[in-house]
Parts: sequence; structure tokens; C-alpha cells
Amino acid sequence: MKTDNILIPQASRKALKALKRVIILTNLVILALLVWQSFSASKIHQSYQESLMDSVSDRILYEYQEYFSQLRLEIELFQQKQLNELDALHQSAEQALTKDYMKVLNELRNNIDDTRLFALIDEHGVGSLKHITGEFLPDCEIEIASTVKSGSQQQLFLHRSKTSIHFDLLQPLSTEHGSGHFLFVAFEPKVLISLLDKFQLPHQQLFLMRADNIGKIELTTERSNTKYADMLLNDNDLGTFSFIKSISNTRWQLAIRLDPQYSIKLYQLGLIKAFVIWLFLALLGYLFYRGQKLRFLRHIQVKQALAYVDSHDQLTGLVNRAYFDKAITEHLSTSKSSNAGIALHIDIDKFQVINNSYGYTIGDRFLNVVSVALRKFLPEEAIISRLGNDEFAMLIPSLAFTEAKNYAHELRLLFQKIQLPELQKDSNLTASVGAVRLDSSIFDAAQVFLALGQAVSLAKKKGRNRVQIYQSDDEQLIQHANEMEVLHDITQALKEDRFVLYRQKIKSFTNDKYAHYEVLVRMMSKHGKIIPPNDFIPAAEKYNHIRQIDYWVIEKTFKLMSVDQYSDQSTTYSINLSGVSIADRDIYDHVVMLFERYSISPKRICFEVTETSAIIHLKSALHFINQMRNFGCSFSLDDFGSGLSSFSYLQQLPVAIIKIDGMFVRDMDTNEVNRVFVENIKRTATAMNKKVVAEFVENSAIEALLIQMGVDYGQGFHIHKPELWSEPLEN
Repeated sequence: MKTDNILIPQASRKALKALKRVIILTNLVILALLVWQSFSASKIHQSYQESLMDSVSDRILYEYQEYFSQLRLEIELFQQKQLNELDALHQSAEQALTKDYMKVLNELRNNIDDTRLFALIDEHGVGSLKHITGEFLPDCEIEIASTVKSGSQQQLFLHRSKTSIHFDLLQPLSTEHGSGHFLFVAFEPKVLISLLDKFQLPHQQLFLMRADNIGKIELTTERSNTKYADMLLNDNDLGTFSFIKSISNTRWQLAIRLDPQYSIKLYQLGLIKAFVIWLFLALLGYLFYRGQKLRFLRHIQVKQALAYVDSHDQLTGLVNRAYFDKAITEHLSTSKSSNAGIALHIDIDKFQVINNSYGYTIGDRFLNVVSVALRKFLPEEAIISRLGNDEFAMLIPSLAFTEAKNYAHELRLLFQKIQLPELQKDSNLTASVGAVRLDSSIFDAAQVFLALGQAVSLAKKKGRNRVQIYQSDDEQLIQHANEMEVLHDITQALKEDRFVLYRQKIKSFTNDKYAHYEVLVRMMSKHGKIIPPNDFIPAAEKYNHIRQIDYWVIEKTFKLMSVDQYSDQSTTYSINLSGVSIADRDIYDHVVMLFERYSISPKRICFEVTETSAIIHLKSALHFINQMRNFGCSFSLDDFGSGLSSFSYLQQLPVAIIKIDGMFVRDMDTNEVNRVFVENIKRTATAMNKKVVAEFVENSAIEALLIQMGVDYGQGFHIHKPELWSEPLEN
């Protein structure tokens, strides 16, 4: 596949190079792992062999000990059988006849295999039958002397002559006159050799070595290396043994090692296998890379095509709203200047007239002509977008605010100059243009679109074919700008946790022990100034930030209730919820989770919903109220009386408490109509078995009237001024 004609983005080129590096690195890692696995497998195999060698060495040691024990037992039995003959030989000493000695020797050879000869040793270690057996070898004399000295044989070893090799066993002589004397029996080492051969495993070498002469070999299974027989091994050779174990009551050590050539061959074979596997995997990796590269390039082609479709308007070829939104966001985040250019919004006035009068084909052609004219008119750096059917937006980073109004007027006049042959000369269209300066007061793309929308909307209201700058002295735009500023403050306050809670006591007129508070939220400015709710709640509700505030208030309330200072289980709290929150599908699960997290009893919480929000979101309100009431919470209806259909909806809402709107309470001591209204609400609530709270109790006269009417609770500055509610300071 040729890639020369494919425009590969820099990021994609880096991705391809990264993929190549990853594959190369992977191959190197695989090679290292295979080599490591080869050595590891060899080590494991050697470890297995060593475990076998450990078992083998223990088995041989056991067999040797059993063999020597068996020989001594047989010698002892033989003495019992030949007791008289042995005693006769012992008494005769140097006068003993050869025929008598040979008779006993033949019996001994018949009873015990591999017997060579026997001799009688006196208490001085001297043989009494030397005239028959001949002189002892020097090694035999050493062993006899050590046995006589210690009283038992403890240093068994092999004795060599020029023509033979044997070992000796010395047993106390059991005859009547043999106290302190020994029976000396010499044996061929056939069994010792056969046991080494019996337990030798493939690739292992077994050695019987002297313990008192380090490195001297007495027997070995290494038949091809007869040089080992009766020779000394150096320290390097001794270091190759896996196990060296001493044989008790002897001068021997049993040593086992793996064949050195076997280990080398095992490593070599493992490396060859690892290299072959690596070559195969490397080839697969290369083929994978080639395939991935081809697929990657095809993906780039498709992605570029799809990206263009996703980010551009199919009719005009201009970027679409999503792309423009992203471009605005990036521009605001990367611009270091407080004046980051101008954004413009053009809405063609009464464009639907062309579609209705001349058809959509002519309308589409007109939009194409408009897009071409805009490209020619605007600077190259400008980003031009078709937002909707007849709306266009531009971002011009270099345009100064002082030039924005004149530039916007030139754009407006440009539309009047656009002509289509199919259109009548008197059907020229106009456009309304809105402009906003991207300064420090603009913090995200959503605010840009809101500001542009407000500016264009105001231009149309003023008669169309106008330019409206957002940063102007128009009252509507000033109000909107103020709302945007408040919205920005709310967003930052949520991020920086700059909301604080106050609480105001709700007094029971019939129960002095009643302890209930309404939770009130305030916002703190960056400078520590407390901002009242009327200055930010309306903007939060209008621009959908009230839900986040409600969630914060609920969690903060539960947290404060859970700390020791406010752990009185008899104190209850009312929390206000907006209509947006009670319509939220997730609020029930979220609130239940918070109850469990902070271990708060649901009976201690009363949620307040305003009459207006409950009526607007009646279905959602009923669902949420019923869920929370089943969970254990209670509800009150706030600002009752301000709605147009209060009494008709009251019967549908399962609330336990009605809070009379303070506008009827605060002057009821001087306003008879309001006093009658409050009294009627109380009667209605009593008939419906609901409690009543009167807000805005500002003096003692109002409190007295409420008590006289039988109102259950009162709330206001006369009763308790809101107090800051915060966590206790740590000592």
C-alpha cells in the first residue's frame, strides 16, 4: 500500500513510531524472557536433579550402614558357630596349623560373601596368625591400632595393595580366652561399588572419597575416568559437587554431582530453542507491525474523512457547531491575553422566506454563496462555522474590541450585497449580528454562546438588520452579563468549596423541648464576604447549577449532624430542595447513600419543597416524596399561599407541614386581610391533619397572634437570627 499520498498527522506519525518502538522493545523483552526462561528451566531441572541427588545420597548412606551392620551381624553369628575352632586357633597362636586356619576361612567364605581372609588380633594390635596370613598392610595396621585404642572400629576405609583393594571389619573376639582381642575380617568392596552403580541416575556421578584426606577418591561410578581412582581432586573439582555427606564410623564421604557436560549441553539446548522461538515470534511481530501499519493508515484515511464529516457542515463546507465549540474552548484556555479577540454571531433575517418562496434548493445555494463570501471577507486566521440553518459564527482572535462594531456592520452590509440570479432584486435579505469580546469575564464556550445568543436576540427585537455588541449599556445585556458573572462565581465556589451553612431555629409554640432548625446556604466570595441566597440562587436555578448546590447542602448537613458537637439525636433539620433536584432520577439513591455514609436517622430530616416547584414538577415530586417518606423522612411545603392553586394541589401532596409564605405573616399585626388569610390556612391545615409553620415572625405581636390562632410553629428574626453552622475547631 502506497502511503506517499496520505496526509499523516504529526500525532499519527508519532503513534506509528511509538508502535514500532513498542514492537522492537517487545521483541527484545521476549528474547530476554526466553533466555531467562531457558536458564530458569535449566536451573529448575538442575534443582530437580539436586533433589534427586539428595534423596539418592541419603539412600546410599542408609544402604552402606545397613550393609556394614549386616556384615558385623554375620561375623558375630559366624563366631558363635565356629566358637571352638576360633578358640583353638587363638590358643595355638604361632603354633596353629595352616589346614586348621583354612578350614575356618572356607567356612567364613561360605557364610559371608566377598570375604578375603581373617586374622586374630591381640590386645596390642599384633596378629597371632602372621605365619599363615602374612604381614598386614600399613593401612590395615593403622586401622587395627585405632580400633584397639578406642575399643571399637570407628574409622573404616579402603586398603590398597599393588594388586587388590579391600576393607577390614574388626569385631571383638567372642571366644572364652578372647577378652580384649579382635577378629579381623577383610572383604572385597564389590557391594560398595555395586551400591554406587545401583543408585546412579543418568547425568550423575557418584564418588566415595576420604574425609580425612580431602579430595582423595576411593571409588567412583565414572568408569571412563579411571584417573579418579586413588587420586586427589583440587578445590575447583570439589566445588562442582552438589552433595558431600559423611558416612558415620568411617573415613568416607559420599559425593554426588551432575555431569558438567550435561549442564553445558542443557544450557546450550535451551538457548537454541529460545533463539528459534524468538525468531519465529520476531517474524510474527514484524508481520503484525506491517499489518497494523496498513490498517493504521487505512484508519487514518477513514478517520480523516469522518473527522471532516463530523466537524464540517456538508452543505457549506464550513466547520460545524461542535468544532466551533471546541475551537472556542481551546482558544480561551490557551490565550494569555486578557483580550483574546472577538466572537461574532450572524442570524439571517427571515431566511425562511427564501425556502418558502423559492424552495430549499435555492435556499441551499444562497447559503453556499454566503459561505464563500464569508471566507473571502474574513481573515485567514478566522474560524467560520455554520451553527444552524441560517446562523453563522466566527472567531477572529486578532480583532480589537474598538474595531468590533464597525467590522460587524461591514459583515451586516455584506449580506445585503449578496445576489442570486434566481432571486428577485427586491428580495435582498438582511442579517442581525451579535458580537462579544473574549476577555477575562468569559470563562467557557457555553458562556460565549449564551452571550452571542443574547446579543443576536436583542438585535432582532430591536428591528433586525442590526449589530448588537454584548459588552454594551443595554439593560437586558447588563442583566445577562451580571447573571453570567454570578454563574461564574457559583462554578468557582463549587470547585473551591466556598459555600457555607447557616441554621435558623423553628420554634414550637406548644413544646419548649422541640429542637428543629432550617438549614440555610450562603456563598462566600473570594474575599471572604458572605453573599446572600437571593444574589445567586435565581441564577443557579436559571442555568441548572442548583442541583449541585442542593447535593452539597445535603451532604454538608449530614456531615455536620454526624460530628460530636451536634450529635443530639433529638435535634432535627429541614433542608430545602429545588424543583430541579426533586425531578432528578438519581437523587433518591444519592440521598440514601449519604444517610448510610454518615449514619444519620431519616427521622431527623425534613425536606422542604416550594409550592411552585412542587406544582411544576408534580409527578416527580410525588414520586420522590413517597420514596423518602417510606424511608423515614418527612416533608414540608414551603412558601404556601404564593401559588394560584394552592388549596387544590395541597390535597395531592403528602406533606406533613405547611410553611405559610412570609409575605402574609410579616405584617399580619397591621394588615387584617393577611391575618385572615393566615387564619384560613391554619384552619385548612388542621382539617387536613397537617402542621403549620409561620415564617417571617418579626415581632412579639405577630408571635402572640400566631399563638392565639393555634399555629404550631414560628420562624423569624424575632425568634432566632440565622447562625453560622460549622464543624468544631480541632484542639
